[in-house]
Amino acid sequence: MLAAALEMTAVSLAMGSGARARPAEAMAVPGDARALHKESLVIDLHVDSFLWVRLFGYDLGVRHENRLPFSPLGWHADVPRLHEGGIGAVGFGIVVNPPTVHSELMLPLKLLSWTERQRGFAAVLKTLDLMQATARRYADRFAFVRTATELRAARDAGKVAGFACLEGAHGLEGSLDNVRAAYERGLRSIGLVHFQATEAGFPMTVPKFDGRGLTQFGRELIGEMERLRMVVDLAHMNDAGFADALKVMRRPFIVSHTCCRAVHAHRRNLTDEQIRAVADRGGVIGIAAERAFVGGWSANLGRVLDHFDHAVKVGGADVVAIGTDFDGFIIPPSELYDVSQMPRLTAGLLARRHSPETVRKILGANALRVLNAVWA
Repeated sequence: MLAAALEMTAVSLAMGSGARARPAEAMAVPGDARALHKESLVIDLHVDSFLWVRLFGYDLGVRHENRLPFSPLGWHADVPRLHEGGIGAVGFGIVVNPPTVHSELMLPLKLLSWTERQRGFAAVLKTLDLMQATARRYADRFAFVRTATELRAARDAGKVAGFACLEGAHGLEGSLDNVRAAYERGLRSIGLVHFQATEAGFPMTVPKFDGRGLTQFGRELIGEMERLRMVVDLAHMNDAGFADALKVMRRPFIVSHTCCRAVHAHRRNLTDEQIRAVADRGGVIGIAAERAFVGGWSANLGRVLDHFDHAVKVGGADVVAIGTDFDGFIIPPSELYDVSQMPRLTAGLLARRHSPETVRKILGANALRVLNAVWA
């Protein structure tokens, strides 16, 4: 029954594929902003579309639309809308359930854990296979990339470049051999935690874990990732683990999808001290488009821009990137309801008097710098 209910939810979201105007949210993008957006390499560091591909057979090559009020949960991205939104590259999150589900895991993932036969590392490998299969099926529009050189080549060929990012070390089941095997299959970034404690560390969303930092396996995992030249992602990591990771890491790193705690006091957001630490290490933070992180139920594009403004002010223009978290069980801001609307972000940044050079960095140059430095 539960599996059927989840599938019906997915079907209801997908109903009526195709474009549909949203006059209440109409917002013109000035010509200068549209031109800057088009000429820039736009990189979104975190989109979870392949969760839906794995669970419900979501076809990434077909244009969809979320027709529910507020565009909740998913159906935010696909290859046609990524092209429409001028997105050149995407870090696709691999969201899997752990072999053992803990009490702190968020309810939607618990529900999914009851329906999925494959968990942990098997689900990671399955998702990597789905990414490669999508690239083969839509070879003229989408490329599965493993290096910054491949990313740029895909962009030059007019394709969306997708790279694989594991969301939570529970998908590795405590094995460095699994890290190496996933790397050989194309995995290029790993987030140490997601919504429950892993062999590597503890999530910031669970107060009972405050003060508990990186585990010994977490330290070993970072060392092996840096040896393999994989990107370390500290999204979801609690403050103690974040501080411990800074002591271990030697390369630039990312926080793929987050916001600023000083702008909105949510546990998933970074403190000013953490933003400066990312900047000092030459890393980047991807500003997310989840209402809960951005400012609450009424959050709109303006509130998202507040986080970009603050991150630039605190960490400088080189630390800020994009990490929307589209398709990640989020409720996006009203004026940024899917990837096709990303030129609005460029227009908003320019309207906030960020220079074209700074906007280019935010849109993708900063993220590409880190990917190139780590993957080289």
